[in-house]
Amino acid sequence: MQQNSEWTDLLEERRKDSDFLWVSRPMKIQMPHMLPPELKLSRNQIINTVLNSPRVKEVISYLAKSQNVYTYVIERRAHAILQEMASKGHLPTVRWLGFFITKALKRIFRNIYINEGMIFDLKKQMSSYQVQYIYVPSHRSYLDFILLSYILFSYDMSLPNIASGMDFYQMRFIGELLRKTGAFYMRRSFSNDLLYKEIFKAYVNCLVNHSDRAIEFFIEGTRSRSQKSIEPKYGFLSIILDAYLQGTVPEIQFLPISISYDRPLEEKLFVYELLGVPKPKETTTALLRSMSMLKNLVSYGSVFFNIGEPISASQYVSSKDRKTKIINPDYKLPSTITENLAYNIIYTHQKNTVLTTFNIIALLFNERIQTYPLNPYTLETLAEDYKWYKKWLSSLGAIIHPSIENMTTDELYKEILVSLETHSELLTLDESKMLNLKNTYVEMKSEKYMNIKGHNLNKRTMEVAVPAINLTIYVNPTLFFLAKLGIITATVGLDSVHIDKAFERYVLLRKLISTEFALFLNASSSVINLEWKKSIDILVKEGCLYIQNDLITGRKTALFSLLHNLMLPFIDAVCFTCTTLLNWNELILGTITIQKVLKECQKQVEIALFEEKNSRPHPYCLSLDLFKSTLSNLLQQGIFITSDKEGIYFVDKVQMEYLILKLHQLPLLHPVGFYSDISLSTLNTSVHIQAKL
Repeated sequence: MQQNSEWTDLLEERRKDSDFLWVSRPMKIQMPHMLPPELKLSRNQIINTVLNSPRVKEVISYLAKSQNVYTYVIERRAHAILQEMASKGHLPTVRWLGFFITKALKRIFRNIYINEGMIFDLKKQMSSYQVQYIYVPSHRSYLDFILLSYILFSYDMSLPNIASGMDFYQMRFIGELLRKTGAFYMRRSFSNDLLYKEIFKAYVNCLVNHSDRAIEFFIEGTRSRSQKSIEPKYGFLSIILDAYLQGTVPEIQFLPISISYDRPLEEKLFVYELLGVPKPKETTTALLRSMSMLKNLVSYGSVFFNIGEPISASQYVSSKDRKTKIINPDYKLPSTITENLAYNIIYTHQKNTVLTTFNIIALLFNERIQTYPLNPYTLETLAEDYKWYKKWLSSLGAIIHPSIENMTTDELYKEILVSLETHSELLTLDESKMLNLKNTYVEMKSEKYMNIKGHNLNKRTMEVAVPAINLTIYVNPTLFFLAKLGIITATVGLDSVHIDKAFERYVLLRKLISTEFALFLNASSSVINLEWKKSIDILVKEGCLYIQNDLITGRKTALFSLLHNLMLPFIDAVCFTCTTLLNWNELILGTITIQKVLKECQKQVEIALFEEKNSRPHPYCLSLDLFKSTLSNLLQQGIFITSDKEGIYFVDKVQMEYLILKLHQLPLLHPVGFYSDISLSTLNTSVHIQAKL
């Protein structure tokens, strides 16, 4: 979608008409996959087809022999797996749920926006071509798949077969309701269960080739608690590509859908999960408790669904690959094909993400705390900076809502105040019109600490970290446009450095934090060179860099400072992780496991957070996700290595020492202000933490 495209608000009409009449309307449903009658299979036919597929029958026979049981015992197990797994579309259930969901959405959100033109284009294509469509939304909330189904229902389009986790299956009543709206259930991990693995692959194959409904799955695998893209998972995507490779469907179109929330429903939960507090179990009781969010009208602002251009499987899987599969049934696609497609989908998510007013406010407020801690924003000074950065981010290709230009001062103030009202539990203007961060920490019950995933942080740390991380979650969506620029500021600093040396540092740092920003770790040199040149040009144009005689010099402009400070939490987290691993003492800490490393890293950050020195880390460094992504990166680079014993790791100390040496050579400039020094306004004590599904 282009910057000037029109948004359509789905709730506008719903606020005018009868919800009951709307969900009961006559519908001519557009099925996305035009199949000849003989190829379209019902639920029971799909189950039987899977059970009778050669590979599944072969596995059943093998397991019966190896376990010394009758074949029918394994067959019954296989049938039970499919009954648990298979979706069951039921339009009356969809209509009935649609009535209550419409009522709830009108209370929770002000608007649900969609680029409607793309929907109409899709419907036209679906009525003309025999293509299987795969919806691939970004994953920012539990509401994602409910909202997407709501949108499709609104446009008389068939609900897809939705890949869902077993957490929902286990919710009493809810699991079966979701199945009737199209959910099919998959276990989190089944690589060690041969029967389940083959049944699941065969089931997805049948959906691709024999269902007239689309398929929906989340390529990130789980919700992004940080609200930015995370590394793609390849398993489900590879199964779909394999089905395309060997199947009868002539084409598959992947539809990347970028979902952006003014304020995600799980906002507070995400903060605590990043700090290591386990998420509440998904239960029907928890869902009913979460209905308390309906008390405050439109308190979660707007949601944006930006449907990107379809990506064809044929761009990645050639006719030669498909012919090879016919000749050799054991042929597998090279992993690079799946990886390239996955990162293309993620890239499309990122560039089509809609930035809201509060994303820019959070970006500016985070910088203000660090650079001018004694001079907080007023509405007037915030509006000045907001106007410039909004225009600048738009020039980088960011889609920002609202996108009105040449606004009057009053219109600009209104835009900011409406956004602050949505986020009044986090940022507020006090009586003197100063913008303040609220203390959003709510002390947890003692049982919550029993299963903590990291270090048991003290109350003072939590009071600093919770609001700081909460704010940073809203900064993160801007990083797709700013991260590469920020990396360069960290490689140059304010001294003069030879451009080749700066580029060498850029390559190192980009590689180290690629997992954090969902950048392709093994990107080609031509791609990295292009990134570098484009980013350098932008920074030179904005006066952040000066180049002369192959020497590159940083200039401490406000923009340079903002970009540099944005990168520090990610670089600092890498440094803490690497130093912790290098100095690991097995006599004191025991053998190296992921859990122990996370705990020790978080402990070291907590200590550094309150030290009286000028290089204290940002509280976001306490996020366990930063350490996890660093460990994943080091694992892929062969510096952090798996041992023969499951779950136990060791470190290549030679490589690690070299890496730490290079990190210490970076000209990092830590700011003068720290979250640990600011005063937080008091939070309304009525705020509670609960599961919001």
